[in-house]
Amino acid sequence: RWFQMPESPEDGTELFDDDFQTSAGPLPLLSLGGILWRPYLNNLFWNLNSFDSAGSFSGETSSPSTTYPRGIFIGLVMCVLAYVLPLLMAVGATDYSQAEWVDGHLGAVAVEIGGKWLGAWTIFAAGISNLALFEAEMSSDAFQLMGMAERGYLPKIFQTRSKYGTPTAGIVFNTLVVVAFCSADFGQLLELLNSVYALSLLMEYAAFVKLRLFHKELQRPYRIPIPDWAAVILVIPPIFGILVIFAISNWYVYVFCTGAVIFGILLFKLSEISKRRGWCSYESRDTRCNAYAMPPLEDEFVTEPTDGLSADSPTDSDPVSFRNNEEFVQNGDRII
Repeated sequence: RWFQMPESPEDGTELFDDDFQTSAGPLPLLSLGGILWRPYLNNLFWNLNSFDSAGSFSGETSSPSTTYPRGIFIGLVMCVLAYVLPLLMAVGATDYSQAEWVDGHLGAVAVEIGGKWLGAWTIFAAGISNLALFEAEMSSDAFQLMGMAERGYLPKIFQTRSKYGTPTAGIVFNTLVVVAFCSADFGQLLELLNSVYALSLLMEYAAFVKLRLFHKELQRPYRIPIPDWAAVILVIPPIFGILVIFAISNWYVYVFCTGAVIFGILLFKLSEISKRRGWCSYESRDTRCNAYAMPPLEDEFVTEPTDGLSADSPTDSDPVSFRNNEEFVQNGDRII
């Protein structure tokens, strides 16, 4: 069962009842080996993306240079196991046809394999997972909006924090956006949101390469331990994958991406006009100082003395410095 190829209908479109996923694009709808590649790649991309969103929390941690890479590695392993192990057992222990694998079918598979208790537990776990996914995505977006406001790109109101240190305005704004899209079809949202996220990834990869090649002197909480030439090679496979997703997309995706880019440019110009005319209050803050960051772990941050400075003297180039064990100063720049 694990190595059995999917069913091979004439064009694969009869397996989908959504015309959006099978609508025309610049390239013909590709069905190879029984796989309709446009929805397959979009679902795969959506399920495995947003690892970069964890960078939004780097300023809230005591040691992003160690916490961030450790968390990413553990998260990657858990994500792969959470997908691979249940699917291996579900596919290997049942003989359902490809057409029967619809939304929620994994719960029916769990009932057949282990009984009602396993099916109920699978549905419960899926619900908790969806809730956690929503909370994580909303939190990362809210912190990103707050970071943009702290750098003067958004109005000052987005810097607002609750007494617990959470970005209140960002959370409210994200909630309104989610509610506005609740009535849209999930398959359509998946493909459209994948497209704009792919555009943001292309900009992140470009920023990563430029910073590694032309701004080597900048202090980073974490630096990927590879030479500069390897940094360029590292981004080639994901960029190629993104271009493939765009190439097989339908015309709606191209229109949506064009509209999103134009809308972003207009918002940026509107923000500049708002600053000049004083429509909204803007304020740039020192993002290295974060009173809400987690307290340092004991004996975790020990810096070597530099020329003319003692080990107790904090500098702007240090990612983490302490004054009298009270003030916590951290470089909050995005991890590149």
